[in-house]
Amino acid sequence: MRLLTLLSAAVLAPICGLAAPASDALIKKGDNLCSQYKSPPQLCTPDPTVTVAQTAERAYKFYKAFVVDGDARTMFSLIDNSYIQHHAGYANGPQAIWSLFCNGKAVGTAANSAWCFDASTNMSYARYSTVDRWRWVDGCVHEHWDTNEKIPTDKCYKLNTTLHG
Repeated sequence: MRLLTLLSAAVLAPICGLAAPASDALIKKGDNLCSQYKSPPQLCTPDPTVTVAQTAERAYKFYKAFVVDGDARTMFSLIDNSYIQHHAGYANGPQAIWSLFCNGKAVGTAANSAWCFDASTNMSYARYSTVDRWRWVDGCVHEHWDTNEKIPTDKCYKLNTTLHG
């Protein structure tokens, strides 16, 4: 079916006066990107003008991509190139963890997980089979911890519910 979609788009686009879609545009959430990309295709560029509200939105998007959707492309587009890993078995840098997440497998579901962004510390949390914590710098994931972490219950940023239900 996917090949048919690609062929249809390539054939119909010139006829209809549209540009043919790039193959990257056809990659969906949960796609296995391991054979297509040996390292993350796009990383986050730190931007000091990113607000707390925008960081909270990005943190939620990161949680959804990582935990619920298995969307490695989106997940890594929110990690900076200076990513620091506080787990003894892994090196620093997003390339060091690419092979763990490029397969497109979600680590949890919306029903069995939780998310929190603490604006006072610029930290986000995800609870699934473990609890992960990330520090955000200039709108990008910059640091990660996953040992003895606890998700806050009283400091979680409230997202716009019209966007996130």
